[in-house]
Amino acid sequence: MIKLEILVLTNNCVIPFQNLALEEDLSFIEFNKLFATHSIAEHGLGFLLQVYDVEDSNQDSQKELLYKCVFDTGSTNKTFLHNSEIRALRLYDIQSIVLSHWHYDHTGSLYDLLERVEQRILVITHEASKYERFFKRSNLVKNSDLANKRRDEIASLLTSSKLVNQLPIDETRLEELNAELLLIKDSYVLFQKDGFKIIVSGEIPRVHPEENFHNYFSLQGNLIKKDIILDDKCLIIENEQRTIILNGCCHSGIMNTIDYVRNYTNNKPISHVIGGFHMASADPIRISKTIEYFTTFKKYDNQLYLFPIHCTGKKFIDEIEKGSVANIKSFDISVGTLFNFYL
Repeated sequence: MIKLEILVLTNNCVIPFQNLALEEDLSFIEFNKLFATHSIAEHGLGFLLQVYDVEDSNQDSQKELLYKCVFDTGSTNKTFLHNSEIRALRLYDIQSIVLSHWHYDHTGSLYDLLERVEQRILVITHEASKYERFFKRSNLVKNSDLANKRRDEIASLLTSSKLVNQLPIDETRLEELNAELLLIKDSYVLFQKDGFKIIVSGEIPRVHPEENFHNYFSLQGNLIKKDIILDDKCLIIENEQRTIILNGCCHSGIMNTIDYVRNYTNNKPISHVIGGFHMASADPIRISKTIEYFTTFKKYDNQLYLFPIHCTGKKFIDEIEKGSVANIKSFDISVGTLFNFYL
């Protein structure tokens, strides 16, 4: 039997007294209040995944580690590392790091984490990680101030902090840190055993117009252009019976992402969706259509568990709860939440 542990090491909130296992009867969740008390939150996301071979779900002490990977590394305050250290987690034997996309709140601890790894390690991302990206920090900055401009033409915006930038991935530094960089556009099987798989999604087609956006920019060649964040990806975790989706920011849109996963898995029932839904600024129409969408596909055991965190925003969770959508439950979660799945 496969046991998968997914530990939330970076998220926007720490909730020391959260007890979803008892209060909401979520038997697949563990939470240590002492560790949470010493944890730090920041605007970012990062997960540690560990795959074990176990004889029986009641005999975890005899589990054998098969695979260990990181999905996103938190933001620039490096809470991923701090929260790992207070749990005395081993990081030296991580086998791969998957980056959902090249944004600072998901890549902040990458190089520091690599310094702790003692073996050749695979870093998986997308060629868009080679872009310098820009993030507006003032409502005074318009799209027209950036689109099709040279970098030198926006220098005053950068120096005034109305605009901040993120440098491209440093391939030379990765090589110095004994990391192999893999740039993917298509899906990639990260691990598989006895019908259990962890797959990194490829580029996710943008089908639902409600999920389109026009406010991100990057330096592409010599000009700054609109950036639709083609590198946005999720992890698809499946066995013969069901699928679990692990998101980063879901810039592709949660409906587009689930469409992709359903197509990839031949419409296998989905049991859990964990991670960012990127709906903090979504209007009521998009929220309503998204909630309606969640009623349209197969659910494992006729129940869908949503854990919309990080960039999702409270409005979406509130609307799910207010609407009391049948067979769908939604929860915010703290740093330190541990998911246990027997697959």
